[in-house]
Amino acid sequence: MKSGNVASRAGHITTGDIFDDLGFSPAETLEAKIKSDLLHAIVQHSKVHDLSQAGLAQALNIHQPDVSNLLKGKISKFSITRLIQFAARLNLEPRVEVSSPMSAKTISLKAQAQKTSRARTTLLKA
Repeated sequence: MKSGNVASRAGHITTGDIFDDLGFSPAETLEAKIKSDLLHAIVQHSKVHDLSQAGLAQALNIHQPDVSNLLKGKISKFSITRLIQFAARLNLEPRVEVSSPMSAKTISLKAQAQKTSRARTTLLKA
């Protein structure tokens, strides 16, 4: 038996993103994060409005076993489309936002602008 004086050590160092740590691909990670955000909004809404499982089943127009899976966080059982439909049925206004990644040229220009700004600040202080 281990002594109570021995400090426990982490068995794994995380990168800060559980999906990355579990070895998901970037596409799988994105899908899981979107599902997680939708699920969180739906569950929070049901708690705030004090909906029972039966009430949530009626509001979402689904069967009670699906509500149970939803409340237990079993996101693999639901598609993003279905979760968006659930959110809409609860009058939650789900949105999808798409943006382009910054190009290397844009990043380089921003870095150069920051260096120039720092150099000007240094000259002004001198």
